[in-house]
Amino acid sequence: MCKRLKVCLVIIGDEILSGKRADKHFSNCRDLLAKRGLSTHAVLYIGDELESIEKTLRFCFLEDHIIFSFGGIGSTPDDLTRLACAKALGGELEPHQGAIKLITKRCLEMEIELTQSRLEMANLPQHASLIPNPISGFPGFSINHYHFLPGFPEMAYSMMEWVLDNNYSEYFQTFYEYDFSFKVSGIYESSISRFLESIKNEYPDFSIYSLPSLPTGKIDKSKVTLELGFKVGWETYNGLDTDDIINAAKNELKEEIERLGGKVVEELMQKR
Repeated sequence: MCKRLKVCLVIIGDEILSGKRADKHFSNCRDLLAKRGLSTHAVLYIGDELESIEKTLRFCFLEDHIIFSFGGIGSTPDDLTRLACAKALGGELEPHQGAIKLITKRCLEMEIELTQSRLEMANLPQHASLIPNPISGFPGFSINHYHFLPGFPEMAYSMMEWVLDNNYSEYFQTFYEYDFSFKVSGIYESSISRFLESIKNEYPDFSIYSLPSLPTGKIDKSKVTLELGFKVGWETYNGLDTDDIINAAKNELKEEIERLGGKVVEELMQKR
């Protein structure tokens, strides 16, 4: 495991790709992670197609990532994630006795029939452990650092919280990155791009960015605005005087902006 968790989200469902339902998983996960000083490394969207899900998961398993997968673990014909996971790991599905007990108990509590399709939700990849579901009682599952949750955001949210708090609390921080930027008027992005390359070479652990905003119609240089900044992860200079390093980079950037005739309109500094 790496010191800073690389969390990858895999969001599965034709209804999201078609626009029939708006995705809420990404925003929910981003908030959950940020509260714990963690961030999202990658997000993948995939439809309900067995081979595509299997290939996507197989690709994800090659990386040193924490994976949260959403959707496709239910009992309908389009719920293919359990089987795709088993195949991606080179195995098959098998009945999980703990899941059978939970599903049986929940059906009794809800006074609904324990159908074969409901029992099929207890067929999981080998070596799976269960993730409790406080809302419906039907569990998700984990294998190593791969975690599979329902497609319902309300259920997935609390289940992801449980996984994070029970498995990864040692990685929690008060924040995961610094983000500093200047809002600038009066210069074009192309005018300062060469300098941004040089400052990236000077501070190789920084992520440098430029976000231009052009006025509509005829371009007036005085109305051109840029947000110029950099991000740096908490772990990069952990234990060193981070403020001095950031202030040095900030001053270099400001000097170049003013040398080019630009004007700093606003400074922004965030820890998130």
